[in-house]
Amino acid sequence: MTPSKRTPQQRDRRFARVRHVTQAIFLGSCATSALFVGYAANAAHTLTTVPATTTTTTTTTTTSAPTTTSTVHRTTPTTTVPSTTVTTTPRTVPTVATTVKKVAPTTVYTPPTTAPVTTTTVCSSTPSGRVMCY
Repeated sequence: MTPSKRTPQQRDRRFARVRHVTQAIFLGSCATSALFVGYAANAAHTLTTVPATTTTTTTTTTTSAPTTTSTVHRTTPTTTVPSTTVTTTPRTVPTVATTVKKVAPTTVYTPPTTAPVTTTTVCSSTPSGRVMCY
C-alpha cells in the first residue's frame, strides 16, 4: 500500500491545523496554571498566622466634666408677633468613673536575617602569564 498523494496546499493546511491545535492547548494550559498559582497563593496567604501574646492591666480613673454656662441674647423682632424670651439653665454633667485598660503591645514575628557570606578571592598566575582567580 502506498500513501495517498497530497498536494502542497493540502499539506500546508494540515500543518496549519496542527499548529493551531497545539497553540490552543499551550495557551489553555498556561491560563489554567496561572489561575491555579493565583488560587494557591491566595489560599496560602489566608492560612498564615502569627502568634501573639497579650497582657492586660486595669486602672480606674475618675474624671469630672467641666460645667459651662451660656446666656443667649435675642434682639426684639420687628414683626407684630409677640416676642418670647428664652432662658437657659446650665446643664450639669455627672461625674463618671471611667475604666481604662492598658494593653501591652503585641509582639510581631521577625524572621531571622542571614549573615552575609564573605569569601576571599585567591588569584594565581602560571609561568606563561595566565592569571586564574578562584
